[in-house]
Amino acid sequence: MKKTLSYTDALRILGGEDGSSLGELGEALTKGTLSALGVPDVLGLHDRLIRHGQNAITGIREKLTGVSRWDRTERVAAADLILRITAFFNALAELLEQHHCPFTLRDLRFTRNEQYRLFSDVLRGIEQDTPTLPPASGGPELATPYRKAAGVLLLFLRGLEVWDRLDDAERTRVTETLEELPSRACRRHIELYRKLAADVPEFGVWANFSAHEKTQEQITEISTGLDELAQILQKLTTSRSRRRLTELENLYQAILDKPILDASEAPNGVVLPSVRDAYLDLGGLLRFTDENATPSSEAWWHEATRYDNLQPLLASLLTQRECLLRPIVLLGHPGAGKSQLTRMLAARLPLGNFLPLRVELRSVPADAPIHTQIDEGISATLHARTSWRDLADEAQDALPVVILDGFDELLQATGVNRSDYLEQVQRFQEHQADLGRPVAVIVTSRTVVAERTRFPFGIPVIRLEPFTDAQIAHLTDVWNRANTAALAERGLHPITADSLLRYRDLAEQPLLLFMLLIFDADANALQRETADLGRAGLYEKLLTSFAEREVRKHHPHLYGEELAQAVEDELRSLEVVAIAMFARHQQWVSAEQLEADLAALFPGAGVHAEETGLSGHITTSHQVLGRFFFVHEARAIQQGDTRSVYEFLHATFGEHLVARAVVNELARLVEDRAYYARRRAPLPENSDFLFYAFTSFAALAGRAAIVESAAELLAVKAADARERAAYRSLLVDMFREAPYPRPFPKRDYQPFKATITHRLAAYTANLVTLLVLIADEIDLSELFPDSGPPWLPWRELVGTWRSLPGDDWYGLLDTVRMRHLGHWGEDETPRALLCREQRTPVNVGECVGFELRVNASGRLEITNPYRLTVPYPNETSRMLRSVSLLMQGWSARLVLMVGPYLEHGGSTIGTWAMEEAVYSDPDEEEAEDAHLPIPVSWMPSSDILELRLGPCGVPETAASRLFRYQRILEWSLSRGFVLGRHEWAALRQAGEELAAIQDATTDPVFREVYQNLRVIIEAHLHRVEKVMPKRKLLEPVLETLRPHLNDPSVIDRVLDLATS
Repeated sequence: MKKTLSYTDALRILGGEDGSSLGELGEALTKGTLSALGVPDVLGLHDRLIRHGQNAITGIREKLTGVSRWDRTERVAAADLILRITAFFNALAELLEQHHCPFTLRDLRFTRNEQYRLFSDVLRGIEQDTPTLPPASGGPELATPYRKAAGVLLLFLRGLEVWDRLDDAERTRVTETLEELPSRACRRHIELYRKLAADVPEFGVWANFSAHEKTQEQITEISTGLDELAQILQKLTTSRSRRRLTELENLYQAILDKPILDASEAPNGVVLPSVRDAYLDLGGLLRFTDENATPSSEAWWHEATRYDNLQPLLASLLTQRECLLRPIVLLGHPGAGKSQLTRMLAARLPLGNFLPLRVELRSVPADAPIHTQIDEGISATLHARTSWRDLADEAQDALPVVILDGFDELLQATGVNRSDYLEQVQRFQEHQADLGRPVAVIVTSRTVVAERTRFPFGIPVIRLEPFTDAQIAHLTDVWNRANTAALAERGLHPITADSLLRYRDLAEQPLLLFMLLIFDADANALQRETADLGRAGLYEKLLTSFAEREVRKHHPHLYGEELAQAVEDELRSLEVVAIAMFARHQQWVSAEQLEADLAALFPGAGVHAEETGLSGHITTSHQVLGRFFFVHEARAIQQGDTRSVYEFLHATFGEHLVARAVVNELARLVEDRAYYARRRAPLPENSDFLFYAFTSFAALAGRAAIVESAAELLAVKAADARERAAYRSLLVDMFREAPYPRPFPKRDYQPFKATITHRLAAYTANLVTLLVLIADEIDLSELFPDSGPPWLPWRELVGTWRSLPGDDWYGLLDTVRMRHLGHWGEDETPRALLCREQRTPVNVGECVGFELRVNASGRLEITNPYRLTVPYPNETSRMLRSVSLLMQGWSARLVLMVGPYLEHGGSTIGTWAMEEAVYSDPDEEEAEDAHLPIPVSWMPSSDILELRLGPCGVPETAASRLFRYQRILEWSLSRGFVLGRHEWAALRQAGEELAAIQDATTDPVFREVYQNLRVIIEAHLHRVEKVMPKRKLLEPVLETLRPHLNDPSVIDRVLDLATS
């Protein structure tokens, strides 16, 4: 089977046995050199092409009747291709006649190679080997190939003899005509689609797809249960009798009437609604992969298309020819609904037309070929050895849709290298197509694991998006209908959507939303809170509630203090799980790693077999985590053994547990210290073993949620000044002792082999983090009381912090701020204070002041850095805070040198501006691609300094300076048409430069620069919508420009925008 359809293929497919005229056209199209390229001699044959293309799609309904799903897909794809080509030539012919252009296509006499260059964009854009989106909206996806073809056509025209014979008016008319071609072709394309929609359900699906998306925005009813998908695809069923595979169909459809969750997860008296009632159809983002696809990156999804309902999208993809040659990839976070969506697909795809084959990859050999994994998965489902090909043969014309659920589990649980898995799936599909038995494949995976596999070109990737407010409200209504009576019997009230939306980051994830609903149904826990719980407060209640339910399930005889201790032991086990992930800088932990960590940190965490009536060995890790609703287990089979990896459904659960473990252990040390102090006895050796183990492998500040939870927990633990003083004293003493050797512990904890330097860096960074959370500020001299100047050992220590992983270091910058005070005046007392980062504007002097008096004395006659501030959220702020924490002398001195720029030119001295420019630097004009869009990275501050300090009035730099003016002033477009400090500085220099070169305009170079610079400045001023500098600062600059502008009134308009 060919990967792509050519136009000739399409004519032949629809021509059938009686398509002799179409066959003649196909032969004519494939004559000559263009046939090797798959591009016909379309100009010479365009009349016949249009006529026969229209004949080919006449009677399409009859041509689709009584054929298999695959034959139907082939013929629909052929009709789609013919529609696109026909639309282009119809539109072109109409426009040439309508606008009375001075030539016809036949007058142009292009060579065959020129024709290929002209139409390769439009034809290959149509014949590309990637799925195409429906044309109903006439959006940019449809117009792009037509726009490219029109642009190339105009470029060719300008190089032909016929163009030279045209006068200016005729050239303008031709140009304007071709500008209309893309939109006209789109309209003709849509019209042809709609004409076929009544006869061909696939065209009905595609043609109404975009309109459906727009309509969905206005519909308040939330779709459930993939009902719409089933209805859409049922219409596509062929007229042959449906051969149902009863057993498999019953298994798949049985899920619809089962509870939405495992009934054991709900407390007594809580009713779980059925899947049919409670499953909400999800929304998502769609993007097709290119050569540089990175679906695991958030930035890659910025150009994706959003769909509030994935049902029409899935229906469209499953009926496209291209999706039988490459997999559809479905990504989402744990608990986002990936597996449930695949179950619903298996239940809702109409058998007879489709044959869903759902495979849980966790239950099949991880390193087996794709066809073996499918066989193993189906056999596990049916409890009988079964070949998927036998099922497909029994289903006859139904299109197999293989659903491979949980690719991430193969990678995480086994550690096997399956980076080529999607390529193997694609090769499997191509092989099946060559056998005449095409297969659609859907692969699901967690988004973050997607970085561990390669994505072939052209794959449709869908990322599930969180619930909307309307979906949360709808599911709340479904829940309340099922539980109102049961709640009333216990004196409880139904929950409201507003109560859930207070915790949106949890409620927008399907599985976590049910967790909140179950939590509230137990005793109206969410509704009883009169004010919003903090993150730590909510998580503490959630975790405690679920832990208590599990304890009562396994130990129903416990009450009072014994129950409370058992719950705390359960939570301590979970803390170790979170620490195991945190220490390794990852969001999951394998069963083997967890076994080792539990043995070292919290032995006895498991439930013994005799206590539960079980026989045989159950691993401690599975006992600890298998009991918890909010822990996801990724499982796969490797060489006959089951391998497991554990992960929290939401990362913030683990982050809260890390904070809980650290704060609780710190609180225990404070209590022990007070206890032994009262008895005038020393603390036992290695009493801080657990605290050191928790805090010496990774920085708490590496995850902002850990810091926030720790701050809330500390505020509860140390509520008054006396308690805070006790915590502060302990942390300071621990910091002072940190650099010195520790007693050799009786037990050891090493989640990975870390150097002594690394552990010291992480440990001291965490001590300082906890200090700034418990104390308002800490003087550096308090940490180093006996070392002379405290900045010397501080620099040595913080240098080790900088060697920590990037997330840890930058997290520290966002948590801890160092303020250097008292360095400007000779009679001031220098101080260095540590405090918690409040995200307020950054004072430059407080960051670099420590360098002011190094090699300088007397009165300082430089820009006073203590008068300068920069906004917190920018690169300059981060650079300054880094210099301050590291106390880097030369970096601080460089900042002092550019003080005047910070005061007058702007606060972005180290910020890169990035864009895709359609112009290039004049120095690169000789490059072959000098005028093509290229990625550009530049610094506004560098351009400003170059314009201000570089030579003006020198022919060799004139064009380069003009380029920099244009770039700086156009930069404002990306910031909301703002005239800011950078633009002010550029305009000031431009006024001086225009005055300087005005008298030199007899030189052609300077005359061109003068004219172009005036145009650039005037265009910028006309677009300005917001002015940052004060009027008294801006007015003198603009007045120097007034004599040089064609429209001086624009000066007054801009001045009116400025404040006095």
